[in-house]
Amino acid sequence: AQAPLQKLIDRNIAGKTVLVTGGGGSIGGELCRQILSAKPEKLIVLDCSEYNLYQVEQDLNELSSSKRLKFDLEFVLCSVRDRIGMCNVFEDNGIDVVYHAAAFKHVPLVEMNPLVSFDNNVLGTKLVCELAVEFKVPSFTLISTDKAVNPTNFMGVTKRLAEMLCQAFDDKQDITKFSIVRFGNV
Repeated sequence: AQAPLQKLIDRNIAGKTVLVTGGGGSIGGELCRQILSAKPEKLIVLDCSEYNLYQVEQDLNELSSSKRLKFDLEFVLCSVRDRIGMCNVFEDNGIDVVYHAAAFKHVPLVEMNPLVSFDNNVLGTKLVCELAVEFKVPSFTLISTDKAVNPTNFMGVTKRLAEMLCQAFDDKQDITKFSIVRFGNV
């Protein structure tokens, strides 16, 4: 495997205001740790779980302190389905980059809770996409899953629908560049 190209990482993160939704999760938290080393101007970590947000707050504060990194770090307890809360995040921050990792991903729990999962994974993605366009965010990356390919479970279906939303938003305007990355075993 080839190492990431630092100039590409710097171009998308260095000196920028970056929002990571689902930042308290395993993927979102790791994204945040990687983003720190690329020296953003501000990193906004958003999650609907107080416990997860607290854990990643402890990790990132320790990491930034140990590396003597200087930038703004903000932690927001909010659901991606909370229109007012999400609108405030976009309105108050001049976001340059969104990494949308917020999703319910545990297949058995999603199967047992399909409506809540649809609400979060699909309608939450739609809201974040709408706000990214409305607030003219240049870059939006959806973190998806290999389970979105010919989905055989409801989690895969919701993530495929989220991907299709991002594709539709990308097709309809030229300000926000929508990208999708699929992770295996998510």
